[in-house]
Amino acid sequence: MKQMILILIGMVMLSTTGFSTNPETTPETENTKMMSVVAGSGLKMRTAPKLSAQTIKVIPFGDMVFEVIDTSMTDIISDRIEWMEGEWIKVEHMGDQGYVFNGFLTHLPVPQFDFELTYEDMDLVSPLESYVSYRFDKDGEAIIYDNKDEIKMVTNYMDGHQKIEIEDAFMYQIKVKLSDTEIHEAYNLLKGMLLTGYEKTTYENNAVFVENKYGEIDKIRINIENPIEIKQLAGNQVQIRVTNYSYGNCGL
Repeated sequence: MKQMILILIGMVMLSTTGFSTNPETTPETENTKMMSVVAGSGLKMRTAPKLSAQTIKVIPFGDMVFEVIDTSMTDIISDRIEWMEGEWIKVEHMGDQGYVFNGFLTHLPVPQFDFELTYEDMDLVSPLESYVSYRFDKDGEAIIYDNKDEIKMVTNYMDGHQKIEIEDAFMYQIKVKLSDTEIHEAYNLLKGMLLTGYEKTTYENNAVFVENKYGEIDKIRINIENPIEIKQLAGNQVQIRVTNYSYGNCGL
């Protein structure tokens, strides 16, 4: 499977799906933080930091915004929209400024290439592996552990990211650990890898959100044929685990 993915990456690296419409024109500085929109239907920019405020525009999925310092806001305005905890922040997008809910923003790269998307089968194993391999720089060579009945390959990446692939006779599993990441970013990242509206709706309808003792969502299970688990870890890390029960042959 890895050979197939690498060949696929080589064939389609130059072919994007065209989600993002705004080029990176503003460098990130101490006063501006660059983030990408991961709301599938776009993110509403509003005139004030609240849901009832007038909409200025809808920022498309994949477009970048830049957080700007708002001297008029003396306090952080927290909110919970759907299941996501977040804050209202002021951003700039293509010359327009307004307020957005940052639960639909991410500091992670947004999947935009064909090999980072599913093929109408909701199998996120290959898209996730391709995404990590392409988007992050390796920190050393992969380490392979062959335990006779199971093969495990651990690949470390710069900035503390990690990918663990496990294969036995019955399944292939990929576990990705992302540093400096919130659970809502990982959830929306995977949703952005789904090709069709039907897949996205199925993903949402089969999501089970688990709260910790503080009432915060710290685990999400997506109960589909190739099950997914997203877990918030200590140190602002997130672990994504996707399992496919048809790939296993212990030949990683």
